[in-house]
Order: sequence, then structure tokens, then C-alpha cells
Amino acid sequence: MYPVIRGVSYVLVHTPDMVLHNGTTQILERETNPDSEYLKVIRNHLRSYDDVVAYPVNQTYIGNIEPEELANLERPWFNKKVEEASRYGRFGEIMPEDEFYGLMKVCDVFDLVKLEKNFTQELKIKFENNKYLVELSKRLKEGYEKDEIDKLVEDGVAEGLYLNDKLVGCVKRAHEYDINLSAHVITENLAVKASGVLAALHIMEKANINREEIDYIIECSEEACGDMNQRGGGNFAKAIGEIAGLKNATGCDVRGFCAGPAHALLYASTLVQSKVFKNVLVVAGGATAKLGMNGRDHVKRECL
Repeated sequence: MYPVIRGVSYVLVHTPDMVLHNGTTQILERETNPDSEYLKVIRNHLRSYDDVVAYPVNQTYIGNIEPEELANLERPWFNKKVEEASRYGRFGEIMPEDEFYGLMKVCDVFDLVKLEKNFTQELKIKFENNKYLVELSKRLKEGYEKDEIDKLVEDGVAEGLYLNDKLVGCVKRAHEYDINLSAHVITENLAVKASGVLAALHIMEKANINREEIDYIIECSEEACGDMNQRGGGNFAKAIGEIAGLKNATGCDVRGFCAGPAHALLYASTLVQSKVFKNVLVVAGGATAKLGMNGRDHVKRECL
């Protein structure tokens, strides 16, 4: 008779190069103080993917460690590692940066993401061997020549995608004049969409829900999409549902900064209780703008 939460999923995406090239703190530092000591040493303070997977807090987040077990671990936690830690947990996974670029590509329906040919072929193999991504592998296409990508970035019409400081792709602007569709904003938006799709794919499995059963989607991240005529009025929810295969669902976005999910759950429960919809998916993608947001303090304190 009352709304219930049928399941949850939590995903993390390790994007060290996006910290350097897409995080708001680092972008502003580069523009206002390009010779800063912070920019010179930040790379030394970024974790490897293996270290990120082994971080006890991350293992707790994806469900491999109980919160009580983490609480009993001696602090500080940032210098601790979990032996034989797994990428996958009962709630979700920790995705590496290269696969995330591939996921951004498959979420791009306007051919704005261009990944280098050899890099694309490597991604196809990984996607085809990943049960969550195999259905999306064909959307990677064949990739592009490195020279074409280099020129787009050099001409300022595309935002670079880097892997270990090597340019492997880019995201083009969606409009020549609309700043809401600049390469940087489109990169932010596609990162939200891709990480939201990943979370949606996991919840379908974790909660054992048929994708066709989802009636409505509420997306509640901290980003917004739209153009100069409807700034922030776009719809991540339906865009995520399209890629995740939720073909019977419509939806909308709800915004409330960090409290967005609380508002979204409130709305979802009322929709179910009122019998407007039976199965409502609440989902949120990540915000690249927040990458490295407290980086200066972490570097000062020698936190990794």
C-alpha cells in the first residue's frame, strides 16, 4: 500500500586527467595563476586506479565493506588499502577513466565525442567483455584520426580528453555562438549523462527490475543542460533512459544542489503513492566541475 525502495546502486568513476583538465578549481587556477605551485605538484597527488579501488572508503561505498567495519579502521583512511580489492561490489562499481570516455561516446547522439581510432578499438574489446556495456559496444563506432582530434583542440572548438596526459579524444562544441553549448559545457553534460547511465544499468541488475517496467525517471544531479533559449531546461532523465534501454519511461530533472536526491525521492514516493506511476527510477550523474574542488587543501596536507 505504500512506496518502497526496491534497490540501490552506487558507482564511482576514476578520472584523474579530468581533474586536471575539467575540474573548475584547476581550470580557474590555470587561467589566473598558471605558474602556481599547486598546478606543478597536483599530478603527484592523484591516485592510480588500483589505489582508488583499494581505498577502504570506496570499497565501503560500492558495498564490499560494511560501514561499521570502516568505522573500526584506524584513521587516517587515505593511506590505507584493502588487499585484493574488487572493482565490483554489491551496490555497483569503480570505473576506470578510459572506459568512461567510451561511455561518454556511446551516450553522445550528435557525434560530438571523437575518440582516436586505436583507442576506440581497445575500448571495443573491453566493452564486449563487460556485461554492463556489451550492448552499447556498437555505439563506439570506428574512431577518428589523431590529426583531426589534435586540430579540433588546437582550434579551440573542442575540449580534449586525456589519458595519462596523452590526448585520446575530444568533445566538440554543439554551437558556434551559444556558450551553453560550448565544448566545456557539453563535456560536463556528457559526463553527467554517462555516469547516470552507468548507475541506471547497475540498479536494473541489483534490484532485478525489468527495464520495461520503469515508468518514470527523475534525474537529480548538480548539473543542468539546455541552450540559450532554455538554459537549464533540458532533460537528463529521458536522455539517460534512452541509452539505458528504459523505453517505456518518461521523466524530468529535479535540482536542489547537494539535497537534490532527497527532493527526488520525495517526488518519486508521492508519484507511486498516488498511483500515477508504479516504478520510478531516481538517478544522478556526477559533476566534473567538482573534481579536485578541495584539492589545494589536500595537497597542503599531503593527502593523496
